[in-house]
Amino acid sequence: MKDKVRLILDKLDSANVTCINYDYYFKGNEMVEDSFEYCDEFDTLYELLIINMYNKHNIDPYNDHNSFNTFRKINGKWFAEWLNPMGLNLEISNLINDNVSAEIIEWLQE
Repeated sequence: MKDKVRLILDKLDSANVTCINYDYYFKGNEMVEDSFEYCDEFDTLYELLIINMYNKHNIDPYNDHNSFNTFRKINGKWFAEWLNPMGLNLEISNLINDNVSAEIIEWLQE
């Protein structure tokens, strides 16, 4: 999993993509809407990182209080961002290493 995630993030970095969402992406400072150019990368990261974490910790991916949204690079590090709970950002390296606090897991299970 770690190698696959690294390959995808390296591909995004090489293309100067700093954010991917299912509906848009940012290339540098330019927002590109209604593009499917990085949907495969989004889907793969979502499956490897988010769904695997949900399955491991018995988190319901269909719970309306738990809406994953975006992968974003901030200050040189990649993060997974949730729309709900608002403000939840987890560093991708922590997701890869299953270094997510019990408090956050409990929050996502609610």
